[in-house]
Amino acid sequence: MDTYIPEEILEEISQLADEWKYDEAISMVNSILTRDPKNEQALLMITDILYRQGDMDWADKAVSFLNSTKKDNPLWLYVKGLLEMERNNWKEARSYLKQAMQITNWENYEIIRCFWLSEYRYGNREKGREILKKAFKKNSLDAELIYNIIQLAILDEDYSESGEMIDFFDYHHWELKIVDKPLAWYDKKVALFKKFLEWKNRFNLEK
Repeated sequence: MDTYIPEEILEEISQLADEWKYDEAISMVNSILTRDPKNEQALLMITDILYRQGDMDWADKAVSFLNSTKKDNPLWLYVKGLLEMERNNWKEARSYLKQAMQITNWENYEIIRCFWLSEYRYGNREKGREILKKAFKKNSLDAELIYNIIQLAILDEDYSESGEMIDFFDYHHWELKIVDKPLAWYDKKVALFKKFLEWKNRFNLEK
């Protein structure tokens, strides 16, 4: 059974990581792992810190260990998939994300979204966009998801869908859900997409 980590300790570690004091944060997490080497929460935290540092290989080791001990846990498969995506290993990313999706019975829209991205980058563009739409049905107010749909629609020159999704973004702006980026980040990106579509219409580019 995992050692209980007090909430104040978790907050202190997170604060250190947010302030880029990675060595201090890692030291605190290691003090937990010394007592409980298999503590899942601590291993996830060390993975996050190492990931932020850009130390992909060491971050991957912790996740690989967790996957070796709990092969049916979709969380670790998902994180492993994200790490492989960061390395641009799209084939490997697909395999881990696909396993995570199957375990969650296609119910987790974030895993679906990431699997879509890996499919698209791997070359399965049409299938990737279909998967993305499935994710959108699961949670239509996720700002990252809407941004991805607009982005890929424009890349595929589907200006009708991109325009519709921009309108959707504007209409539901006040209730959009965000995780790791401020809403202003999405506002700037969508504003650029708008300018592009305005430019396209001005010069009567057809598609």
